[in-house]
Amino acid sequence: MSLKEELKHEMQNLKRDMEKEVHKVWTIDYKGHCIEVINQMKEEFLIIDGITVDENKRKSLFSLIIPYTKLSGTLTLEDGKKHKVSVKIGGYIRLNCIIKIDHEIIMNKSEKLEFLPWEHKEKIVPYIQKQVQANHRIVDGQLPDDDYFFGTDKPRLDPGLFDIIVNEPPTPLFMNRLMKLFKEQLEHPTVKTRKSTYDQIIFDHIAIYRDELIEQLGQAELDGHALQQEALWLLEHAAHRDVVKFAILVLGFTNCEEYQDLLYTIGLHDEFTPYVIFAIRNGGKGVNDQIWSLVQSVQGMGKITAIELVEAKTPEMKYWLLTKGCENRKFADFIALRCATKGELDVALYEKDISKELYTGAAMIIEGLLDESNPDGIDNYPYAAAVLTRFLYHAHTHCENLEDFYPLLKISEFLHADEEIWEERLKEQWKQHERTLLQEALQPFLDNPKWSHLAFDALKQDSEVDFRAIKVAQFYQLDITSLLLKILKKEPSNSALFAAIMETKDIQLIKELCAFAETRFPLPRLTIEEQECLEFIIQDLQEFEGVGLPLIQVALESENERLRWQALTVLENWSPSVWNQPAIQDALKTITKTTKDKEERRFAKQLLSR
Repeated sequence: MSLKEELKHEMQNLKRDMEKEVHKVWTIDYKGHCIEVINQMKEEFLIIDGITVDENKRKSLFSLIIPYTKLSGTLTLEDGKKHKVSVKIGGYIRLNCIIKIDHEIIMNKSEKLEFLPWEHKEKIVPYIQKQVQANHRIVDGQLPDDDYFFGTDKPRLDPGLFDIIVNEPPTPLFMNRLMKLFKEQLEHPTVKTRKSTYDQIIFDHIAIYRDELIEQLGQAELDGHALQQEALWLLEHAAHRDVVKFAILVLGFTNCEEYQDLLYTIGLHDEFTPYVIFAIRNGGKGVNDQIWSLVQSVQGMGKITAIELVEAKTPEMKYWLLTKGCENRKFADFIALRCATKGELDVALYEKDISKELYTGAAMIIEGLLDESNPDGIDNYPYAAAVLTRFLYHAHTHCENLEDFYPLLKISEFLHADEEIWEERLKEQWKQHERTLLQEALQPFLDNPKWSHLAFDALKQDSEVDFRAIKVAQFYQLDITSLLLKILKKEPSNSALFAAIMETKDIQLIKELCAFAETRFPLPRLTIEEQECLEFIIQDLQEFEGVGLPLIQVALESENERLRWQALTVLENWSPSVWNQPAIQDALKTITKTTKDKEERRFAKQLLSR
């Protein structure tokens, strides 16, 4: 998010908070008649017996410098007499409402405007508790502060992902000020001190300062009872996720055994799982059992931390890691190595016979290990050769459909990688005979025409396309161009289709795909799914000079940092004569002025200077 966009986002949050705080309603019954006064940010209403008799609408927030608003209307009683109703509303520190009937004051009330950041918002911990009580797990990863955190109508990240990818520079002296305010809160827990701490927490993201916060809390000599009470107060009142994270870390520096059930419930949401695990490990009991429960319950980013820190002590735990650990394929590459190691995949596959469930689980782990983007992939797994050999042995029994066959295809791609890559592997843990034996064992599966027929038939079905069918069809060099374009019309935001078309390297097909995106996508306001599709196009346009230039412009103007960087990389590889036009130059200039990332600004300036 650029500096300009961040300021806009903060102003929107401030405006929402102000609107909620100044929204007041006063009601009084006068001789059987209901008089109601409503105060809002830009308007006030006088309502008598359900009918609006007067209103004042402000054209802008600047009109609030006028401290008072007057409203008036007529009330007719049963005897037919008419009475004038006068209302005076306003004030800066306190919001006053005075209601008169003729000249008699019938109401004079005053409410202090405090603008407490946790007021008028749904509290996060109770929100999670309700969901867990109803479903025994988290079924909706949204949080009440999503609009505050991401911005209204902006793409949402998977819970917990922001903490992993955030690369914003720390705010100078942020943590020193936060600790100073929190110590004041501990000594004098008042609304004022709590508000000061709360405001400082949400000024920036706790994920940026997590390690520093843990270090300072560990070094500080703080009263344990006060620490626990204020952490619990923050958890009870928190309407912002960063406050929940801060409070969980603080609670971890106390004897929190009494609150482990509460922590566990919060930890079922992937946004908070790593923080809860820290607190339980630091101040709880029965730590491994609690973490194991989280391993089996969370499905997203939280599972990564849970599997990382759990100790698989029993055969049942190891079997679960091998069969269920990577069932969420979206995160399989993050946890495949951990599941294989802690579940002892090499030992499990050594058995003469294994269950279909274990074969399927092993397949998911192997796919994760073979993912090219996985930094903890197969080259870091010491038992790779043995595991792949035994997996191919069991494939003779269990390889029945495309899903079963797909990991064999991935193994083939791995074994037939560039010789330069294999030269390095052979210097490390691999032996040439191991590679050769695997290639020979794999060939009978690849020679079977069954798989190409299954793939082609799957793509002709009207059901949702399976990415495995596309990959298998491409491996056997089947002409599926017309099928892909036909499916694309039915599933215009299926990112697997975009990836498959870009992998064909067919320039005419890629031109058609770019034209499709330009005409069918609501540029520049893209959904998350459409942004993912656009990423698959942009990241592979480097070798197709001049193709998809309108999409490059959309990417440069996007709030998606990854898209912008991909677009900059494409322009770097294209001749400036192809893209040197006013719209692209304006987009690059905007990046140099607004983005917070120094490398991105430097990259854009470098392109402008060419």
